Amino acid sequence: MSAKKKIPQKIAAMIDKALEAIIDQWYLSVSDYYITSEKKAENPEITVPEELKRFHDESGHRIKFNKGDLNFTYGLSLITGPDFCNLEVSVNNKVPDFNYAELVRRLAAYYQANKDKPIEGYKRLKRVCNKDVFLLQEDLQSCIKIETREGKADIIRLTFGIQDDYLEELVSDPPVFMDLIHQYCVAPLRRAYAEVFRSKRR
Repeated sequence: MSAKKKIPQKIAAMIDKALEAIIDQWYLSVSDYYITSEKKAENPEITVPEELKRFHDESGHRIKFNKGDLNFTYGLSLITGPDFCNLEVSVNNKVPDFNYAELVRRLAAYYQANKDKPIEGYKRLKRVCNKDVFLLQEDLQSCIKIETREGKADIIRLTFGIQDDYLEELVSDPPVFMDLIHQYCVAPLRRAYAEVFRSKRR
């Protein structure tokens, strides 16, 4: 669902910076367990392909895992237009026969249970709820799109419209704002995808 009012460019840039920081923090938190470009640069004897990569470009911010059974990419992007601003969280899935219906069910259940809860970390916004900042359609399942692509990874997209009424206050504390985006917009998809992925392997 799109917000109906244009987000100021300065605020949009701060949101995009938060998305970049989320990917960087995620990359650094797990890099010890994977072959990375940094490890290959430090040790030329490592000749195997990188197992963990991160990307920041005009398409957004992404982290790619490619180790053993893990072969997927998570993405964060800010999509703006003359009268809208959307935050898109995505994951590229190459797992065959993945249970998309169960993934959608889990995500819809999470947001139904949490959309009316107040955001945390801001003393002056105690009465502001998640749904007041990150807009989703009433039919939550319609916010989750599955793009199937023959011969390529499928793409799961979860899109939030960003409401600007409280953004100036929110972006005034970048670490807290980054955590808010991560906890409400990113972590639920990560968790639901991982749970469905693990259930398929049993």
